[in-house]
Amino acid sequence: MSVFKTKWIILKIHKPKDKDFLYTIFTYDFWKILVSKKKNTKEKALDLWYIVNCEVRTKDWYNIHKISNIKIISEFEYQNKSFELIESYLKLLSLVLKNTPDGNPAFEIYNTLECVHNQKKINTERLCLARLKIINYLWDLDTNHKDPTIWKILRFIDASSIRDILKLTWITDDIYRKLLEVEE
Repeated sequence: MSVFKTKWIILKIHKPKDKDFLYTIFTYDFWKILVSKKKNTKEKALDLWYIVNCEVRTKDWYNIHKISNIKIISEFEYQNKSFELIESYLKLLSLVLKNTPDGNPAFEIYNTLECVHNQKKINTERLCLARLKIINYLWDLDTNHKDPTIWKILRFIDASSIRDILKLTWITDDIYRKLLEVEE
């Protein structure tokens, strides 16, 4: 058995089985893994998009790892967010959950999720840009587009860090709709 400390983001909460909660988490060091936690009414419940520090106990022959000594670093604030914005967050988590293989390195994807989580002024347009950046990490984003503005944005996403990408502020509704089409 090995024990390691790591920081992670909750991608999915599985239905409780007996007295354990199951979480699919995404870590910087160990990528996407499945962990269990004993149900404890004295501890604060964990929710999607929380950034958490904890100890993970692994065994080579188990697919589900145990977590303990949990410290919530940052919570996702649902209050004062529109339905559209929360839906955009969930799409971003879903993209990572469904398309990152278990146990494969994905440092930049973790950094992207953490950077988006820490943004004070996030909106649906910036979340769309973050999804496009993750798509670029996963499959190499096709930067060819007939619209020169979209082509420039896609090239910028391909070549820039997520911190620089999230600084874009001039995205109009028309450009946003075209970016959503690229995403599909």
